Amino acid sequence: MNFILLLAFLSFCALLLYLLSVSFNRRRPPLPPGPKGLPFIGNLWDVPQAEDYPWRTYARWAATYGDILYLDIPGNPTVVVNSVKAAADLLEKRSRNYSDRPDFTMLNLMGWGSMMGFMRYSNWWRMHRRMFQQYFQPRALPAYYPVQMKATLVLLQQLYKSPDAFVHHIRHHSGYTIMRTVYGYDVDPNGDRFVGLVDRALESVRIAGNFGDFLVDYIPTLKYLPRWLPGAEFIRLAQAWRKDVDDMSEKPFEYTRESMAKGLAPPSFVSENLTKMQKIEVADTPMHLEIIRNTAAVAFAAGADTTVIVILSTVLAFLLYPEVQAKAQAELDAVVGHGTRQPIFDDRPQLPYIDAIVLEAMRWNSVLPLGIAHRTVKEDVYRGYYIPAGATIIGNAWAMLHNEKDYPNPLVFDPDRFIPRDGKERQPEPTVVFGFGRRICPGRYIAVNTAWIAIASMVSTLSFTKAVDSEPSETFTSAVFSFPVPFKCTIKARSPQTQALLD
Repeated sequence: MNFILLLAFLSFCALLLYLLSVSFNRRRPPLPPGPKGLPFIGNLWDVPQAEDYPWRTYARWAATYGDILYLDIPGNPTVVVNSVKAAADLLEKRSRNYSDRPDFTMLNLMGWGSMMGFMRYSNWWRMHRRMFQQYFQPRALPAYYPVQMKATLVLLQQLYKSPDAFVHHIRHHSGYTIMRTVYGYDVDPNGDRFVGLVDRALESVRIAGNFGDFLVDYIPTLKYLPRWLPGAEFIRLAQAWRKDVDDMSEKPFEYTRESMAKGLAPPSFVSENLTKMQKIEVADTPMHLEIIRNTAAVAFAAGADTTVIVILSTVLAFLLYPEVQAKAQAELDAVVGHGTRQPIFDDRPQLPYIDAIVLEAMRWNSVLPLGIAHRTVKEDVYRGYYIPAGATIIGNAWAMLHNEKDYPNPLVFDPDRFIPRDGKERQPEPTVVFGFGRRICPGRYIAVNTAWIAIASMVSTLSFTKAVDSEPSETFTSAVFSFPVPFKCTIKARSPQTQALLD
């Protein structure tokens, strides 16, 4: 009898909850439109996989559902934002509510949770952000010019002497700039242990960096599965990757601390912050050490791929659009002279076309096509649509930067779109590539400068043409960091004058 009463009571409670849910759903505004899901699993099987270029899929869906669309994913309601207007309204103007991050369960298992870009919106994140911004704010940039100039000179000589290894040389250039600035360490151009460390660590992000690439992101309790259980392969992968991430964070940091102990450390982000910490006798030393180590690691990791992608995309564009290279060389010859010297940062105001090339390279191939996912702190209503609390918000930077209304012929590499002429305004700068609102990339200024001086110097001294019997493809990888697919090219000194300068 008691069992029957209990069953009746539970049935009544279930009915009451259902009626309350129906009543609430009738009162609240509708969710944004999106693909019709299946019972119980919603849109779980509709979410495009990383290898399927999800940013292109979301951009196509926008034509049907509008610039904000909803995916009903069990335990993880997701809103995809496909336009600059909606991104500005939500992620910029309402940034207090949209600056959080999802839990990134897989990335946390891999050891990336201590990286500022993936942290939840909190005081812990603010302490990291404040330290980073103090060192890499715009007024601090001239202090890094000598390092960037030296790294670029080495890049030019390497490209001239062994052009077939141009990808390696460009990666070394980026690694040298970051390692010298952050750790005071000189990278070995013939193959460096620390550059190898960050490469191995970043390989895991390239595979698992997009939220939802692994089911555990949607069902976090899966992380408690025993390693031996079928389907728990992701746990074994995460543990293997975690060692590389920990090494990337710890080993360069310890190198700088040891150099300081010997009195051999040049000025760097780490050495200056450690010295500052000692001078003010910080009470909570372990916490401040962790912040310095974490912030240095995120600068190291974030700078390793981003500038490489921009420079490689520019080289690819020179092969596919030789008129762009010719126009850039003419501008540099007029300002710098042909084969007289290397371009310097003081030349930049007189080189608007080089600026336009850098902007177009970032727009043409978005470094992070889907950015890093945001999360709502509380529920919201936008354009009459209901956005749940705790929803994952994906800003589709690729769709925004390939919107034909803002960028006519968006698949064409055309730096002139950023040059005002004939009374026409220039097209919008591709700032969305750096993220949105309070989570915008704080290292964007030094990253753009590093790419700018490299591209200006390469164009001034070298000539890039298609390799014999090899046609480069205007295709990019579908990982979280989108690289040009491997291609070949021929690199030579532009003339006897530039050859003499390189020699």
